Amino acid sequence: MQRRQFIHLSSAGALIGTQQTASAQTAPTKNEPGIPVAMAPRPDGIEIVWRIHGLSKGYVEFGTDKELGRTAGNDGWGLRPAGDESIRVRIDGLKPGTTYHYRTVTESFDRKDPKVTRSELRSFRTLAPTAKTSRFCVWNDTHKHAETLRRLSELTPEADFLLWNGDTCNDWHQPGEVADTLLSPGGGIDHSKGHPLLLVRGNHDLRGTLAYQLEEHAAMPDDQPWFAVRSGPVAALCLDTGEDKPDDHPNLLGRAACEPMRREQASWIKETINRAEFANAPYRIVFCHIPLRWTDETTDYGYDYYSRRSRDLWHEHLVAWGCQMVISGHTHRDAHLTATEAFPYQQLVGGGPKKEQARLITGEADEQRLVVSMADLDGNETRRLELSPLA
Repeated sequence: MQRRQFIHLSSAGALIGTQQTASAQTAPTKNEPGIPVAMAPRPDGIEIVWRIHGLSKGYVEFGTDKELGRTAGNDGWGLRPAGDESIRVRIDGLKPGTTYHYRTVTESFDRKDPKVTRSELRSFRTLAPTAKTSRFCVWNDTHKHAETLRRLSELTPEADFLLWNGDTCNDWHQPGEVADTLLSPGGGIDHSKGHPLLLVRGNHDLRGTLAYQLEEHAAMPDDQPWFAVRSGPVAALCLDTGEDKPDDHPNLLGRAACEPMRREQASWIKETINRAEFANAPYRIVFCHIPLRWTDETTDYGYDYYSRRSRDLWHEHLVAWGCQMVISGHTHRDAHLTATEAFPYQQLVGGGPKKEQARLITGEADEQRLVVSMADLDGNETRRLELSPLA
């Protein structure tokens, strides 16, 4: 697998809001492995990623019952999975729509003290493309706000997947920051418990001197920052809108290479929407961080409130597919744009990082309808939308 297909960019981007720090009581014990994160679920597999502190190797014990009985522990290059900030173990050959139990085993490289640590027994469920129902949840623009992250975690129900829709951070500069933010957010919340995690990058996730590390700690189903999933009657294209400025913008210091990435996604979308599991799905949605539409497309803000560069490349294919809704973040204010003749897909936008801005989006689909609901951090529903299945 090629984990550095694209040039990563960095800039000194301004901090968004006030960064809140988790209390010492919630932080993981130093030098102890963090809570395992079940990431990049697929019908036939998943990837387990966990935070470590110091050079270690590891593996995963798993099975369809609590006796486990199977082990995953090679990196495809003839070595045991290892690292000094995180360990990633990809598990393949699983059954769709099946619950698996697992635990991680971490072994230090210290010959004088070869410590072995086993996590608590946990579980995940693989995606079920042929199921009659599906539930998903969406976070966006958390920007390392610990209080918001903890409250979102409390409110998020069990689901087929949780999609973290970009801007997990402000930018990446501090050692250990990428691994902490993605694998131990909010001081160590269990953010994949009951809903395996899918990640879509936001513009801030591409910024900072350590932005290249994101792919070391974040698993993607196809090992690239865009992908498609089928969960029951719901088909979703998960797209990367890149930066909110052109690649040659001086603030990006010549490091941006989002234009070729968007063009490659356009070709990929055209091909993917013709695959049977996506061409015949009753519900067809897109997740991307920057909206493809906005309430005011005439004002020049100095940065993109919506990604015109992405839309110009993708729109024709999304319309041909029959996309019904695009779910985004980025603006730090929730919004909803209805479908029009020119744009036959609705645009839903989540909130921002502060408690009063933040929103939890959930979707529940069956054979009759897909209900997409938005709620504030007090649990009050602020928007409710319904989609009918496509013929």
